[in-house]
Amino acid sequence: MAFATGYVSLLLKGTYSSTPEDVENITKLKIKFQKSVAPKSIINFNSLYYSPEQFQLIDPIYTLPEPGSNKNVQYFSSKGCFKGMKSLLSRMNFEKVWIWEEYRCGKINSLTSDFFKQAPYVHPSGKSYAYLAVLLNKNNYKRRSWVLEHLQFFHVTELASLEKTVGHLGGKFSVLAHMDVESLRKIATGQGTILTEDFLLARIKYPSFFSILEYRFYSRDDLEGFMKDSPYFLHNYRFGRSCFYRDGQLCWEYRVKHILTIANKGTIIFLFGVVFICVLVVRLLITKLRSQKHEDEKRRLALRILGHEFRTPITSMLLLIEKLNKSYDSMEEDVQDSFLRLSGEVYRLQRLTETSRHYLKANKGKKLIHLNHESISSMNDFLYDIMVPFSDTHGDKFIVNLPEEDTAFCLDSYWVQIVLKNLLNNAFFHGKPPVEFRAQYFKDSVEFKIIDQGSCQFCSWSEMSEEFAKGNKSSGTGLGLNIVKQVVSEMGGEIHYSTNPTVFTFKLKKRKSIKGEEA
Repeated sequence: MAFATGYVSLLLKGTYSSTPEDVENITKLKIKFQKSVAPKSIINFNSLYYSPEQFQLIDPIYTLPEPGSNKNVQYFSSKGCFKGMKSLLSRMNFEKVWIWEEYRCGKINSLTSDFFKQAPYVHPSGKSYAYLAVLLNKNNYKRRSWVLEHLQFFHVTELASLEKTVGHLGGKFSVLAHMDVESLRKIATGQGTILTEDFLLARIKYPSFFSILEYRFYSRDDLEGFMKDSPYFLHNYRFGRSCFYRDGQLCWEYRVKHILTIANKGTIIFLFGVVFICVLVVRLLITKLRSQKHEDEKRRLALRILGHEFRTPITSMLLLIEKLNKSYDSMEEDVQDSFLRLSGEVYRLQRLTETSRHYLKANKGKKLIHLNHESISSMNDFLYDIMVPFSDTHGDKFIVNLPEEDTAFCLDSYWVQIVLKNLLNNAFFHGKPPVEFRAQYFKDSVEFKIIDQGSCQFCSWSEMSEEFAKGNKSSGTGLGLNIVKQVVSEMGGEIHYSTNPTVFTFKLKKRKSIKGEEA
């Protein structure tokens, strides 16, 4: 699949490269566009900005505050007067900066008529003096008539804000008000063709000895309408991205429909072949899923048979236990203890068969096991019953530390026993005594720790709890810790493993009991 995809990609890429014929067709299309579509406006920037200083009002770079200007001072208000002026003393045309400071701070009441018409036009803060006057709103400089009369002394990036203040500017300045910063940078550097969201700008060529910057402004809607029937579309060139034909800062691309028309028959046949392979692979996957489902059904059938066959001998053993229980008082103390252990194991087998039956009944559910939560009034008593067989078997090699302050809890007693017994058996069989069991009760959880003094060949809990993972000295099935992992996950608990000494930490969060009371 990867080879086929790569082959088709290379094949299309080979077709998708411009030829001299493509360049000629694009040139003809450009000429036809200029002849058939009238520009919305023609702007000669030399007539609007006739001096090099005024050309700064086009380039967005001059809107950045100059080094030494105080960014915290609002030069369009009467606050912070003459603040930071020492850093501007050596600046050329400092006299105009000083006059503006005196005017905004009230030292002088008016400015000369040619103050805004003489260079420099941009204050060191990055705003034009004309725009600062509008923001200051002193001596009626905010009047629409004054603004329209001095439009060519505002920076182009300020025109959009002026339209919001005094209304539609009209004419060429209204067009410039909608230019974005990147497009203005391109105009300032005199690029040939510029594409914006609203316009296509095409520079008019003059002999090289005429330094004239003049653009035709075509509507973007007119451009899209003209190009819709052609095999191409336009977008701005981006460095590092592929381009069918680069025309200055523009990129000409083939439309998808046209790519399909120029693709040869062999490519199309190969493409359909890849699609056929995809369909074949999907069919094989479906067949594999059906096979897995069939295997699952076979396993479930085996589980049904085992569960059914176990129930008969377990029922017989329960009846025998009931008969023996009548003679319990006449048994010796050691026999009574053995009888109680036997009874516990038989009831455990009964619970196992019932759990298998619940699992088979809930085969469509998301849960792997059926949880039957019950309220445990005394956690210490519950844990003590689990620990007694281990204490009797291992004696001083088993240490139990239960909290002095008991608590109630809501849990599935059967599955918690399964987890704890498996972890304890694992500690005795694979660890090194003494084995210690600790319990801690918190406000919203309980925590159990099984600690032994042995070493483990596995580095992590996820590794040792894999299905059929066994240690070098193990003679078991390798399923004990995997069962623990699955059960803890289904109960919403957590289990952690650490070494030196070997510690397994089983944490179970509190949940609502059946009656809705927190336990």
